[in-house]
Amino acid sequence: MDKAWKAFERRIAKAMDGARIPVTGERDGADVVGGPFVYQCKLRRGVPSYLRGWLRGIVGAAGRSPTDATGVVIWKEPNGRDDDAVVVLRLKDWKALHGK
Repeated sequence: MDKAWKAFERRIAKAMDGARIPVTGERDGADVVGGPFVYQCKLRRGVPSYLRGWLRGIVGAAGRSPTDATGVVIWKEPNGRDDDAVVVLRLKDWKALHGK
């Protein structure tokens, strides 16, 4: 029986039509590879409520858009480079864009 985190990695690998990278000490944080992407999967309690709120808000706004829009949060630290900002979206939206 897989531990919950390993089962999550396997589900993401399947959803992205990719492969889970076994824990060998050489994967440098990469859990799944699929197509042109490498994913790190986190199964953690305590996703910041403000992040969930931002995503919920932009997904709602996208749903009211006259186009077929996808809600995305772009999160950058103050004084950081724009190119180093983090992009957050729902897995189902990512799959619609890049999954099988």
